[in-house]
Amino acid sequence: MMNRKACLCVCLLLIVLVTVCGFTGRSFFLSKSKFINFEKLEAPPAIAAVNADSQALRVAISSVLLPQETVVHYRSIANFLGLQVDRPVMLIQRKSYAEIALLLLNGGADIAFFSSGEYANYSGFDEIEMLAAQQRMGLPYHQGYIIVAKDSEINGIDDLKGKTVAFTDPLSYSGYTFLVHMLRQRNQTPETFFGRYIYTYSHDNSFRAVVNKVVDAAPVTSLVYDRAKQKQPELAAEVRIIAFSPPAGTGPVVTGKSVSQGQRETLRKALLTMHENPTMLPALQGLSIDRFVPPQPELYEPIRRMLREKREHL
Repeated sequence: MMNRKACLCVCLLLIVLVTVCGFTGRSFFLSKSKFINFEKLEAPPAIAAVNADSQALRVAISSVLLPQETVVHYRSIANFLGLQVDRPVMLIQRKSYAEIALLLLNGGADIAFFSSGEYANYSGFDEIEMLAAQQRMGLPYHQGYIIVAKDSEINGIDDLKGKTVAFTDPLSYSGYTFLVHMLRQRNQTPETFFGRYIYTYSHDNSFRAVVNKVVDAAPVTSLVYDRAKQKQPELAAEVRIIAFSPPAGTGPVVTGKSVSQGQRETLRKALLTMHENPTMLPALQGLSIDRFVPPQPELYEPIRRMLREKREHL
Protein backbone atom coordinates (compact mmCIF):
# COMPACT_ATOMS: atom_id res chain seq x y z
CA MET A 1 0.00 0.00 0.00
CA MET A 2 2.82 2.42 0.92
CA ASN A 3 4.62 1.64 -2.33
CA ARG A 4 1.50 2.44 -4.33
CA LYS A 5 1.04 5.72 -2.48
CA ALA A 6 4.68 6.63 -2.97
CA CYS A 7 4.47 5.92 -6.71
CA LEU A 8 1.34 8.02 -6.98
CA CYS A 9 3.00 10.94 -5.21
CA VAL A 10 6.03 10.74 -7.47
CA CYS A 11 3.81 10.72 -10.59
CA LEU A 12 1.84 13.73 -9.39
CA LEU A 13 5.06 15.59 -8.59
CA LEU A 14 6.41 14.90 -12.10
CA ILE A 15 3.20 16.15 -13.71
CA VAL A 16 3.33 19.38 -11.71
CA LEU A 17 7.00 19.92 -12.56
CA VAL A 18 6.42 19.37 -16.29
CA THR A 19 3.43 21.72 -16.32
CA VAL A 20 5.22 24.46 -14.41
CA CYS A 21 8.36 24.19 -16.52
CA GLY A 22 6.34 24.27 -19.73
CA PHE A 23 4.44 27.34 -18.59
CA THR A 24 7.59 29.07 -17.38
CA GLY A 25 9.29 28.36 -20.67
CA ARG A 26 6.48 29.93 -22.66
CA SER A 27 6.30 32.95 -20.38
CA PHE A 28 10.06 33.49 -20.64
CA PHE A 29 9.90 33.30 -24.44
CA LEU A 30 7.13 35.86 -24.67
CA SER A 31 8.77 38.22 -22.21
CA LYS A 32 12.12 38.12 -24.01
CA SER A 33 10.78 38.32 -27.55
CA LYS A 34 10.00 41.69 -29.05
CA PHE A 35 7.74 40.18 -31.69
CA ILE A 36 4.91 37.69 -31.53
CA ASN A 37 5.66 35.39 -34.44
CA PHE A 38 2.95 33.14 -35.85
CA GLU A 39 4.80 32.52 -39.13
CA LYS A 40 5.77 28.99 -38.09
CA LEU A 41 3.19 26.89 -39.86
CA GLU A 42 2.17 23.33 -39.25
CA ALA A 43 3.29 21.01 -42.00
CA PRO A 44 0.41 20.20 -44.36
CA PRO A 45 -1.15 16.81 -43.65
CA ALA A 46 -0.13 13.81 -45.66
CA ILE A 47 -2.26 13.35 -48.75
CA ALA A 48 -3.82 10.24 -47.24
CA ALA A 49 -5.06 12.31 -44.31
CA VAL A 50 -7.20 14.54 -46.54
CA ASN A 51 -7.93 12.01 -49.26
CA ALA A 52 -10.15 9.63 -47.35
CA ASP A 53 -12.39 9.46 -50.42
CA SER A 54 -10.29 9.28 -53.58
CA GLN A 55 -13.30 10.33 -55.65
CA ALA A 56 -14.06 13.44 -53.59
CA LEU A 57 -13.54 16.92 -55.00
CA ARG A 58 -11.30 18.42 -52.33
CA VAL A 59 -11.91 22.17 -51.97
CA ALA A 60 -9.48 24.14 -49.79
CA ILE A 61 -10.23 27.49 -48.15
CA SER A 62 -8.67 29.95 -45.72
CA SER A 63 -11.26 32.61 -45.08
CA VAL A 64 -10.61 36.35 -45.46
CA LEU A 65 -13.71 37.02 -43.40
CA LEU A 66 -14.51 35.39 -40.07
CA PRO A 67 -14.40 31.61 -40.71
CA GLN A 68 -17.37 30.76 -38.49
CA GLU A 69 -19.55 33.18 -40.47
CA THR A 70 -18.47 32.09 -43.95
CA VAL A 71 -17.76 28.35 -43.91
CA VAL A 72 -21.41 27.51 -44.58
CA HIS A 73 -21.32 29.61 -47.76
CA TYR A 74 -18.05 28.07 -48.94
CA ARG A 75 -19.56 24.63 -48.34
CA SER A 76 -22.58 25.55 -50.44
CA ILE A 77 -20.32 26.60 -53.33
CA ALA A 78 -18.18 23.47 -52.95
CA ASN A 79 -21.27 21.25 -53.05
CA PHE A 80 -22.49 23.05 -56.16
CA LEU A 81 -19.16 22.46 -57.92
CA GLY A 82 -19.14 18.82 -56.87
CA LEU A 83 -22.54 18.31 -58.49
CA GLN A 84 -21.22 19.69 -61.78
CA VAL A 85 -18.50 17.03 -62.00
CA ASP A 86 -20.55 14.30 -60.29
CA ARG A 87 -18.16 13.94 -57.36
CA PRO A 88 -18.72 14.04 -53.59
CA VAL A 89 -17.12 17.02 -51.88
CA MET A 90 -14.58 17.40 -49.10
CA LEU A 91 -14.13 20.93 -47.73
CA ILE A 92 -10.65 21.49 -46.28
CA GLN A 93 -10.06 24.54 -44.11
CA ARG A 94 -6.63 25.77 -43.04
CA LYS A 95 -5.51 28.84 -41.13
CA SER A 96 -2.71 30.14 -43.33
CA TYR A 97 -2.41 30.83 -47.05
CA ALA A 98 0.84 28.85 -47.28
CA GLU A 99 -0.83 25.71 -45.97
CA ILE A 100 -3.53 25.97 -48.65
CA ALA A 101 -0.97 26.51 -51.43
CA LEU A 102 1.14 23.56 -50.31
CA LEU A 103 -1.91 21.32 -50.17
CA LEU A 104 -2.71 22.18 -53.78
CA LEU A 105 0.89 21.74 -54.97
CA ASN A 106 1.26 18.42 -53.17
CA GLY A 107 -1.97 16.99 -54.57
CA GLY A 108 -3.82 17.17 -51.26
CA ALA A 109 -6.50 19.48 -52.71
CA ASP A 110 -8.12 19.81 -56.13
CA ILE A 111 -9.47 23.37 -55.96
CA ALA A 112 -8.53 26.26 -53.69
CA PHE A 113 -9.81 29.74 -52.97
CA PHE A 114 -6.59 31.75 -53.06
CA SER A 115 -5.93 35.26 -51.83
CA SER A 116 -4.47 37.70 -54.36
CA GLY A 117 -1.07 37.69 -52.63
CA GLU A 118 -1.09 33.92 -52.44
CA TYR A 119 -1.74 33.68 -56.18
CA ALA A 120 1.01 36.20 -56.99
CA ASN A 121 3.47 34.16 -54.92
CA TYR A 122 2.56 30.76 -56.40
CA SER A 123 1.29 31.48 -59.92
CA GLY A 124 4.71 30.61 -61.36
CA PHE A 125 4.08 26.92 -60.68
CA ASP A 126 2.84 25.05 -63.74
CA GLU A 127 0.55 22.92 -61.58
CA ILE A 128 -1.60 25.92 -60.61
CA GLU A 129 -4.20 27.27 -63.02
CA MET A 130 -6.68 30.08 -62.36
CA LEU A 131 -10.25 29.06 -63.15
CA ALA A 132 -11.96 32.34 -62.30
CA ALA A 133 -11.61 35.47 -60.18
CA GLN A 134 -14.04 37.05 -57.77
CA GLN A 135 -15.87 40.25 -58.54
CA ARG A 136 -16.74 41.99 -55.30
CA MET A 137 -18.80 45.16 -55.00
CA GLY A 138 -18.71 45.63 -58.76
CA LEU A 139 -14.92 45.34 -59.12
CA PRO A 140 -12.49 42.53 -60.04
CA TYR A 141 -9.80 44.18 -57.92
CA HIS A 142 -9.36 45.47 -54.39
CA GLN A 143 -6.99 47.61 -52.32
CA GLY A 144 -5.29 47.39 -48.99
CA TYR A 145 -6.12 50.01 -46.36
CA ILE A 146 -3.97 50.81 -43.35
CA ILE A 147 -6.41 51.60 -40.57
CA VAL A 148 -6.01 53.15 -37.12
CA ALA A 149 -8.47 54.04 -34.37
CA LYS A 150 -10.51 57.16 -35.14
CA ASP A 151 -9.03 59.03 -32.17
CA SER A 152 -5.47 57.90 -32.83
CA GLU A 153 -2.70 60.45 -33.28
CA ILE A 154 -1.26 58.34 -36.11
CA ASN A 155 -1.73 60.11 -39.43
CA GLY A 156 0.78 58.42 -41.74
CA ILE A 157 3.22 55.56 -42.18
CA ASP A 158 6.06 57.37 -40.41
CA ASP A 159 3.88 57.71 -37.30
CA LEU A 160 3.82 53.90 -36.99
CA LYS A 161 7.42 53.87 -35.76
CA GLY A 162 7.53 51.84 -32.53
CA LYS A 163 3.80 51.02 -32.69
CA THR A 164 1.99 47.68 -32.54
CA VAL A 165 0.64 46.37 -35.85
CA ALA A 166 -1.61 43.43 -36.80
CA PHE A 167 -0.75 41.66 -40.05
CA THR A 168 -3.16 39.17 -41.61
CA ASP A 169 -0.86 36.57 -43.18
CA PRO A 170 2.73 36.58 -44.53
CA LEU A 171 1.38 35.94 -48.05
CA SER A 172 -1.44 38.49 -47.92
CA TYR A 173 -1.12 41.43 -50.31
CA SER A 174 -3.55 43.80 -48.60
CA GLY A 175 -2.84 42.46 -45.12
CA TYR A 176 0.98 42.38 -45.28
CA THR A 177 2.92 42.82 -48.53
CA PHE A 178 2.05 46.38 -49.46
CA LEU A 179 2.84 47.76 -45.98
CA VAL A 180 6.16 45.90 -45.88
CA HIS A 181 6.87 47.32 -49.34
CA MET A 182 6.31 50.84 -47.97
CA LEU A 183 8.74 50.09 -45.16
CA ARG A 184 11.32 48.78 -47.63
CA GLN A 185 11.13 52.08 -49.51
CA ARG A 186 12.21 53.66 -46.21
CA ASN A 187 15.02 51.10 -45.76
CA GLN A 188 13.08 49.56 -42.88
CA THR A 189 11.60 46.17 -42.02
CA PRO A 190 8.80 45.23 -39.60
CA GLU A 191 11.49 44.13 -37.13
CA THR A 192 13.35 47.44 -37.21
CA PHE A 193 10.35 49.74 -37.49
CA PHE A 194 7.49 48.44 -35.33
CA GLY A 195 7.51 47.97 -31.60
CA ARG A 196 5.63 44.70 -31.98
CA TYR A 197 3.61 42.89 -34.62
CA ILE A 198 1.28 39.90 -34.71
CA TYR A 199 -0.44 37.76 -37.33
CA THR A 200 -4.21 37.35 -37.00
CA TYR A 201 -4.89 35.12 -40.07
CA SER A 202 -8.15 36.96 -40.73
CA HIS A 203 -8.78 40.46 -42.06
CA ASP A 204 -11.83 40.66 -39.80
CA ASN A 205 -9.65 39.85 -36.79
CA SER A 206 -7.17 42.55 -37.78
CA PHE A 207 -9.99 45.06 -38.25
CA ARG A 208 -11.45 44.29 -34.84
CA ALA A 209 -8.01 44.41 -33.21
CA VAL A 210 -7.82 48.08 -34.25
CA VAL A 211 -11.43 48.80 -33.24
CA ASN A 212 -10.78 47.28 -29.80
CA LYS A 213 -7.37 49.02 -29.56
CA VAL A 214 -5.50 45.77 -29.14
CA VAL A 215 -3.08 47.13 -31.75
CA ASP A 216 -2.33 50.62 -33.03
CA ALA A 217 -2.80 49.85 -36.73
CA ALA A 218 -3.46 47.13 -39.28
CA PRO A 219 -3.33 46.69 -43.05
CA VAL A 220 -6.60 45.12 -44.20
CA THR A 221 -8.43 44.46 -47.44
CA SER A 222 -10.82 47.16 -48.59
CA LEU A 223 -13.48 44.43 -48.68
CA VAL A 224 -13.57 44.20 -44.88
CA TYR A 225 -13.81 47.96 -44.43
CA ASP A 226 -16.48 48.39 -47.12
CA ARG A 227 -18.43 45.43 -45.79
CA ALA A 228 -18.37 46.97 -42.30
CA LYS A 229 -19.64 50.28 -43.68
CA GLN A 230 -22.60 48.46 -45.20
CA LYS A 231 -23.46 46.02 -42.40
CA GLN A 232 -21.89 47.45 -39.23
CA PRO A 233 -21.40 51.20 -39.79
CA GLU A 234 -20.81 51.72 -36.08
CA LEU A 235 -17.63 49.61 -36.37
CA ALA A 236 -16.43 51.33 -39.53
CA ALA A 237 -16.88 54.67 -37.75
CA GLU A 238 -14.33 53.56 -35.13
CA VAL A 239 -11.40 53.56 -37.59
CA ARG A 240 -9.63 55.91 -40.00
CA ILE A 241 -7.70 55.06 -43.17
CA ILE A 242 -4.20 56.54 -43.29
CA ALA A 243 -2.81 54.86 -46.45
CA PHE A 244 -3.89 52.87 -49.51
CA SER A 245 -2.24 50.19 -51.61
CA PRO A 246 -2.28 50.14 -55.42
CA PRO A 247 -5.33 48.22 -56.75
CA ALA A 248 -4.75 44.53 -57.49
CA GLY A 249 -6.84 41.53 -58.53
CA THR A 250 -9.15 39.88 -56.02
CA GLY A 251 -8.56 36.36 -54.80
CA PRO A 252 -9.01 33.77 -57.57
CA VAL A 253 -10.27 30.20 -57.59
CA VAL A 254 -7.45 27.93 -58.74
CA THR A 255 -7.04 24.25 -59.53
CA GLY A 256 -4.16 21.82 -59.27
CA LYS A 257 -2.66 19.00 -61.28
CA SER A 258 -5.10 16.45 -59.85
CA VAL A 259 -8.03 17.80 -61.92
CA SER A 260 -8.38 16.68 -65.55
CA GLN A 261 -8.63 19.25 -68.33
CA GLY A 262 -12.22 18.24 -69.02
CA GLN A 263 -13.27 18.78 -65.42
CA ARG A 264 -11.37 22.07 -65.29
CA GLU A 265 -13.52 23.40 -68.12
CA THR A 266 -16.69 22.14 -66.44
CA LEU A 267 -15.72 23.80 -63.16
CA ARG A 268 -14.74 27.03 -64.89
CA LYS A 269 -18.12 27.23 -66.63
CA ALA A 270 -19.92 26.47 -63.35
CA LEU A 271 -18.11 29.29 -61.59
CA LEU A 272 -18.67 31.83 -64.35
CA THR A 273 -22.41 31.14 -64.50
CA MET A 274 -23.04 30.58 -60.77
CA HIS A 275 -24.60 34.02 -60.28
CA GLU A 276 -27.35 33.04 -62.74
CA ASN A 277 -28.50 30.25 -60.41
CA PRO A 278 -30.99 31.61 -57.83
CA THR A 279 -30.15 28.86 -55.35
CA MET A 280 -26.53 30.04 -55.20
CA LEU A 281 -27.21 33.72 -54.60
CA PRO A 282 -27.35 33.41 -50.76
CA ALA A 283 -23.87 31.85 -50.71
CA LEU A 284 -22.42 34.48 -53.03
CA GLN A 285 -24.03 37.31 -51.09
CA GLY A 286 -22.85 35.81 -47.80
CA LEU A 287 -19.27 36.06 -49.08
CA SER A 288 -19.79 39.52 -50.64
CA ILE A 289 -19.14 38.06 -54.09
CA ASP A 290 -21.14 39.56 -56.97
CA ARG A 291 -20.06 36.88 -59.40
CA PHE A 292 -17.03 35.01 -60.71
CA VAL A 293 -15.35 36.52 -63.77
CA PRO A 294 -12.79 35.23 -66.33
CA PRO A 295 -9.13 35.34 -65.26
CA GLN A 296 -7.24 38.59 -65.71
CA PRO A 297 -3.65 37.71 -64.68
CA GLU A 298 -2.43 41.24 -65.43
CA LEU A 299 -4.37 42.54 -62.42
CA TYR A 300 -1.86 40.80 -60.15
CA GLU A 301 1.17 42.54 -61.66
CA PRO A 302 1.39 45.23 -58.92
CA ILE A 303 1.86 42.45 -56.37
CA ARG A 304 4.41 40.60 -58.52
CA ARG A 305 6.36 43.84 -58.90
CA MET A 306 6.57 44.26 -55.12
CA LEU A 307 7.67 40.64 -54.74
CA ARG A 308 10.38 41.08 -57.38
CA GLU A 309 11.69 44.17 -55.62
CA LYS A 310 11.74 42.26 -52.36
CA ARG A 311 13.84 39.47 -53.91
CA GLU A 312 16.23 42.03 -55.38
CA HIS A 313 16.84 43.48 -51.92
CA LEU A 314 17.60 40.11 -50.34
